[in-house]
Amino acid sequence: MRDTDDIGFACVHSPVVMNFHHNAKGGEPIEPEELGEWGVPRSGMIGRSREREGGRQRAAVIAAHTRGQGAAAPYSAFADVYDFLIGDLAFPALQRAFRDSVRRFGLEFRTLADVGCGTGRFLAELCPLPVGLIGVDRSRSILALARRRLAGCPVLLLQQDICALSLPRRVDVITCRNQTINYLTVWTDLARAFRSIARSLRRGGTFLFDFIARVTDMSRPARIRETIRLPRHEVSFAGTIDPARDLSVVRIRIRDEAAPDRGVVEVHRQRWFPPSMIMGLLDVSGFRVLEMRPVEGSPENAWRHVVARRV
Repeated sequence: MRDTDDIGFACVHSPVVMNFHHNAKGGEPIEPEELGEWGVPRSGMIGRSREREGGRQRAAVIAAHTRGQGAAAPYSAFADVYDFLIGDLAFPALQRAFRDSVRRFGLEFRTLADVGCGTGRFLAELCPLPVGLIGVDRSRSILALARRRLAGCPVLLLQQDICALSLPRRVDVITCRNQTINYLTVWTDLARAFRSIARSLRRGGTFLFDFIARVTDMSRPARIRETIRLPRHEVSFAGTIDPARDLSVVRIRIRDEAAPDRGVVEVHRQRWFPPSMIMGLLDVSGFRVLEMRPVEGSPENAWRHVVARRV
């Protein structure tokens, strides 16, 4: 058996890297036989496609973060390229799910808080509406980008933990997107988060979120190794899947190719939860689930969109 440091690649759906697999070839996963040594696609398609989408300009922002070596908090070094590599890829599907749910359930709201708001792209879409907006994230680096993006938009940005929200007022809608709750790797923290969100919603308010569910094909250990090359920089992903613990660990390294021995490493740990656990914890937290359905294009229905109402 190979050590975890051995090279390997599997087309499984680790939450952090899932979007890369399904974007690299316009919606198809990268197959193992297409990978060259060290997990770099032989076609080089990832690097070329990113450059066509503006990679040369946006990759430059990584340079400021590639000083020194060591582990960094999730999204501290990755913040500047988060939208480019992950957020932009997931946004259209999540936006369709949100709009569909608003129409289906006739949701009307004057206030909305986006928990795990990231760089604020979703809030920016809502800015033209007469809605009071709040963005919450625990990452100072991500919030700094959100402030720049939302300059001129009346959005209140707060650095808080999802398990201990302290909003200035209860709101009509809370959203939590991009598999944020999968970062709560202990079920008791997930329960605390749901209770915290319930306390922050008015009665009858709505909670919309998505998560990666534990599905039947997540039954064998796997390793993922993927490299995305940008001009002068390289972003490497090395992930392990532990199905016995429903856990994925992905190490993301951002490196300046001019100084390959230096870089910043982030470690992202996420847990997959059975849908039945999500349903049960929502129930005891004071929610009634209105729907739980796959996000459009989700492989094996693992990526779920949930709408729950506070009772």
